Amino acid sequence: MIGVGLYGLGRLGRSLFRRLYPREDVRLLALQDAAEPAALEYLLRFDTRLGRLPETLSVRDGHLYVAGRSIPFFAGKDAPEVPRWGELGVHTVLDATGATRSRRDAEKHLEAGARRVVLLSPPSEPPDATIVIGVNEDSVDPAHRIVSAATGTVHCLAPVAAILAGAFGVRRAVYTAVHSYTTAHHLADVPAEDQRRGRAAAENIIPQDSRSAETVASLVPELAGRLTGFAVNVPVSRGSAVDLTCWHEKPVTVEAVNEVLRTAAGSRRWSGVIGYETEPIVSSDVSGSTHSAVVDSLATMTLPPGVSKTLAWYDEDSGYAARAIELVERYAAREGEAA
Repeated sequence: MIGVGLYGLGRLGRSLFRRLYPREDVRLLALQDAAEPAALEYLLRFDTRLGRLPETLSVRDGHLYVAGRSIPFFAGKDAPEVPRWGELGVHTVLDATGATRSRRDAEKHLEAGARRVVLLSPPSEPPDATIVIGVNEDSVDPAHRIVSAATGTVHCLAPVAAILAGAFGVRRAVYTAVHSYTTAHHLADVPAEDQRRGRAAAENIIPQDSRSAETVASLVPELAGRLTGFAVNVPVSRGSAVDLTCWHEKPVTVEAVNEVLRTAAGSRRWSGVIGYETEPIVSSDVSGSTHSAVVDSLATMTLPPGVSKTLAWYDEDSGYAARAIELVERYAAREGEAA
């Protein structure tokens, strides 16, 4: 059993909570959030995107009670900024706050007794490692203390780009991440430093910068200097996609591209990471999917002799939460091997 502390109960944190609280092998031992306990109790029970929690849940006397378990719960204005993780038996902290962390921020969890912190938002300074399951999990090292799990967009883009680069080579690639709106957006126009992000998310298609290209290039070296892209946020609450166009070193056809991606989806390396769809799906059809990327085979296009255009869907919370927990498991397994 590996003890986990969940730091942050926003949209992603609540997805992680739902996956973690029933488990015995990856055991949720503590939660922390700056919001008031009563507000968090309500949102853990009732969630617009995830539906109503099937278990009875309550919060009292500094603990959360669910499914016969009592979990230390640090919330509200009097809660410590960082709980004493070591005393709670927490081995790994999942930082799901969405905040951009410096190394000093992450080190506070280690000083509080955690052995490792996994950052679920891109940090402001280089971590010990950035790991994307299916792409570079062989780099997992027990010596890593501050680990970045990149982003949901990177988890969708990197596997597809890596598979295509391995099969056909890539001279140049451009992507558009089509992303559902998030808690960083607003229902009505408001003043904001990023003026576009201040516009009403449910009424607009909002262009945004994307930091994913640099991260993907660091994970897939053959794409270094060859990949660029941007994002648009669209008026849906769940279900996102990456539209990727590649200029290849070898000739491609729709059939060849789809066969490579279909075969990868069924392989041991990419099983559970890549899905392959032959039906005419839309964004809501990937709600709750635990795949990092679901290849839409009907959307694949090519332009002779060597240009491909692919579309991969993903649930920006469910798939990413599944990979974050897998990452905890991979580190625990590697530590067991090293012991």
